[in-house]
Amino acid sequence: MKINKIVFGVAMMAGMVMTSCEDVLDINTDPNNPPTSTPQLTLPAAQVGLATTLESQYNILGSILAHYWTQGPTASQYSGFEQYNITTTNFVGAWQAMYSGSGGAGFDTGVLSDLKFVKTAALEDNLNNYAAIAQLLQVYSFQILVDLYDQVPYSEALRGKEGILSPRFDAGAEIYDDLVVKIDEAMGWIDPTAPGPGTADLIFGGNMNLWTRFANTLKLKIYIRQAFARPAVAQAGIAALYATNPQFLEGSQHAMITFSGSTGNENPLWQELDSTTPQNVVASLTSTQRLLDAADSRITVLYDPAPTGGQYTGLKQGTGTTDGGQYNNYARPDASIILSTTAPVILMSGYESLFLQAEAAQRGWSGQSAQALYNAAVLASFSFWGQNGASFIAPGGAYAYNNTLDQIYYQKWLSFNGKQGYEGWTEWRRTGVPALTKSVQGAPLGNVFPLRLIWPTNETSSNPNAPTLQAVDTPVWWDTTF
Repeated sequence: MKINKIVFGVAMMAGMVMTSCEDVLDINTDPNNPPTSTPQLTLPAAQVGLATTLESQYNILGSILAHYWTQGPTASQYSGFEQYNITTTNFVGAWQAMYSGSGGAGFDTGVLSDLKFVKTAALEDNLNNYAAIAQLLQVYSFQILVDLYDQVPYSEALRGKEGILSPRFDAGAEIYDDLVVKIDEAMGWIDPTAPGPGTADLIFGGNMNLWTRFANTLKLKIYIRQAFARPAVAQAGIAALYATNPQFLEGSQHAMITFSGSTGNENPLWQELDSTTPQNVVASLTSTQRLLDAADSRITVLYDPAPTGGQYTGLKQGTGTTDGGQYNNYARPDASIILSTTAPVILMSGYESLFLQAEAAQRGWSGQSAQALYNAAVLASFSFWGQNGASFIAPGGAYAYNNTLDQIYYQKWLSFNGKQGYEGWTEWRRTGVPALTKSVQGAPLGNVFPLRLIWPTNETSSNPNAPTLQAVDTPVWWDTTF
């Protein structure tokens, strides 16, 4: 997998020229020509950097491990994922993009440090809405990192200017607790009547009402994710959240970044796959068969049919390099939607928000109607893809509500196909739904799936505070399923 060109590509895609942020480590700064930037310039660069890392690296991994896609039969770029051979070198580029550019988590030149700069500079300039957006995106980013690695640099991260070049790794549960505090702090800065970022905010266009909804939805997500590991904490947190009469993202309100498709402003997944070696990825038989069995019309926009035969033929997971077949025999991610140059990157979808609310209701933690929220979530997923799901949730329909958590989990897994592969794998790790048969190449782990990423070598080799490496089948802190 090629390394993301965040340092240069992000600024170009965001349509700006940006040198650096004032938080860059002092030893890399020329005191006679100090680099400068502003929240207005740095915020969109950080947003595109986050979207690029999520879409072009974590989305591919998640889409393969969640059985949406599988390695194509005439290529081998992602066969290591199918073999569950995930090592310390696989996601060096993603870790660098999130934390540090080319150094470890103590160096201040990555997406997270850009967001830190936006927050700090914005508070100094009384641009509190900028600060709120930056901190909420930091929370979102750190949750992703915890969900991938469990322990990560947090309380001492991004403090290279203070001389902390080897930050300690904080426990995942402790980070989660502080993320809730950070959400509350950021929400306190939001002022819809004050100047906002406008078009400098590539996600919601400076609409602070939507950022409030995002904040509430993010907090709900943090609590729901620990519902099995710490049910009392999750229940109490959700009860306190609902006591504020919160607004959440609705079905058509998606936290996402769109791309024009012009040179330098293409969707990152297209840059990673379609513009280089599209034959690396085909449809997984796991997903295509389930969609076909339900006569689910979303299959027509999630996948292009196989050129040979014109059918939505999926490949059995992990047989790509042993099948002996041809790329044209299998369906593949839709070229005009999923792998389009203009395809959006979704950070959090409106239907994800509704599924989160449905689970809280189904658990009896919110006092809301689980059925109404479940139905709305399914309809919103269909609607996003330009389809009508009404017949599927009607009595007797393939997805009619059956009053179980497992049904909510299953529909959530279906809905993440195509655009939120990382979330599909993460939620599967949390719930175990649906039952997935291991990749036929996954022999090194027996019957166990990959349940985490391993800290990358660029961090472990330079940071003496890095923990002892964990096996890829070691669950993260909230995973009680495996």
